Amino acid sequence: MKRLLIVDDEPFIVNGMYEFMLLGSGLELDVYKAFSGDEALEWLQRTKMDIVISDIRMPSMSGLQLLEVIRKRWPYCKVILLTGYNEFDYVYQAIKHDGVRYLLKTEGYDKILELVRVAIAEIDEARKSEDLIATANRQMKMALPILQKDLFTGILRGERHTTEQRNYLFRQLALLLDAESEVFLIIGRLENTNRAESTIRVKMAFERYIGNEYKSVFLTMEDNLLVWFVQPMKNVRVEGAQEDRLEIKGSEIGQVIVPQLKGMLELVLEMCEATFGFTVHFIIDGQSASWEQVADRFAILRAGSGSLPAIGGGGSIVEYPYPKPNTSIAIENETLDLAMRQMKRMDLLANFLESGRREEFLELLKELLYSAEIAIDRKMVHAALGIYYPLSLLLLSHIHTWQMEQRFNEVNGFVPQVIRDPSTSVNQAAEAFRHIAPLLFEWRQNAQNSHAHTAISHVQDYLLANLDKDLSLVRLAEVSRLNPSYLSRLFKQVTGVNLNVFIQEARLNKAMELLRDSDYKVYEIARLAGYEYAPYFTKIFKKNVGVSPQEYRDHLNKSQ
Repeated sequence: MKRLLIVDDEPFIVNGMYEFMLLGSGLELDVYKAFSGDEALEWLQRTKMDIVISDIRMPSMSGLQLLEVIRKRWPYCKVILLTGYNEFDYVYQAIKHDGVRYLLKTEGYDKILELVRVAIAEIDEARKSEDLIATANRQMKMALPILQKDLFTGILRGERHTTEQRNYLFRQLALLLDAESEVFLIIGRLENTNRAESTIRVKMAFERYIGNEYKSVFLTMEDNLLVWFVQPMKNVRVEGAQEDRLEIKGSEIGQVIVPQLKGMLELVLEMCEATFGFTVHFIIDGQSASWEQVADRFAILRAGSGSLPAIGGGGSIVEYPYPKPNTSIAIENETLDLAMRQMKRMDLLANFLESGRREEFLELLKELLYSAEIAIDRKMVHAALGIYYPLSLLLLSHIHTWQMEQRFNEVNGFVPQVIRDPSTSVNQAAEAFRHIAPLLFEWRQNAQNSHAHTAISHVQDYLLANLDKDLSLVRLAEVSRLNPSYLSRLFKQVTGVNLNVFIQEARLNKAMELLRDSDYKVYEIARLAGYEYAPYFTKIFKKNVGVSPQEYRDHLNKSQ
């Protein structure tokens, strides 16, 4: 909704144009009025205006002086200046500014409406103009490294995307990696060196020796960790494979790719040590991983990267081994590893919960609970509780923040007790978390709806108690502490009625009540109902009620 300010020192002109723009233009406008340049300045200091219609000749501050203020404060505001015929030559020279038009007062509302429509079209067009698009594209290009890092950092934390979403994101961020193919992870760890300078150099060496054969994305992490996501430039095949087996995955592709990558990493390592004089350690995943597996693989590699010592002052290259020995110790270690990796995803789960991303939250929760149940099946209750306790703390904190304690306590059965202390019934904990999770989103939505209704109820109470005062959208936004456009949308969403229509009906109802129950004169009732200009009130009243205010009062008196 565009905001339109009408400025003139003649009330009948302002009120007539206000009525026309608000009720007769057919445009969805938020219309304001000012009876002097100084009053217009007050509005311009309180809120942004999209269009200003102003008389040129006004006492105290002329329309041209007001124009200069508008140009400085709201440079994208469109201005329509109104004046008499004999000022044309003077005005023509004075208003050679972009976004400013001149109109004779004698040309009428239809011509003014035409210029307002043109102004609205220009505003809309400017928002999608070639210059803005070019600027946005340049800014997007500059921001690509940051956006790419955010995306891949999220993937390492366990954030999931559908294949369609991933394809879209990769295209938008100009990534060469294939969103549907598996990927190799390589982790590097710098040792006792200037991190910023060494990171640039090791990245340069990596691109020199590996960039011709492989596509990659590079990230820097905390603790001097470097991470590469790597894919071959083209499909890889095993020697002697059939033509229909060009696409190979997992450990089979690892047999082809990993030895080559290790050989290339040796060249990178030698360049860093011999040319640049610093040590770096690499750990490479022994098989490719799907994008859904990347977070778990990264957690394992990261844990292993901390145990890579320098031997003889040099770096190292280690391949994460496959498969693991099938022993009870290996199974126990694998279970603990799985539980630890899931615990590290609690931050991501909390982010999904706080941002209201229900489906992602429930999907990740499902994975966490599955890992806990595996631990319980393997008689490793401590590993399961390592997931349940942080999860309990997260949900209870959310319940407290959103003041859901009463609803939580009213949940039947064992659920509240187990959520508070999962150790009281470890075998029922997963069921309790599955039961409560969707309820949190339902309760939160209800709370948000309640907050919205409370806010709108407060606005309604205010305007009904202040019908004779300023009830502009800007003023109501100040009262509700919401921005004007959001308040307008929220009011319509909650009540089903446009805010301006609600105010108009409330003022007319107030006027009818005063006409019926008081001895005030019509012009006094107009002011008490919020109409500053009595003729305007009479016109609006007759248009909506069918008779003039005096005729309405006379009819009531006759019927008594």
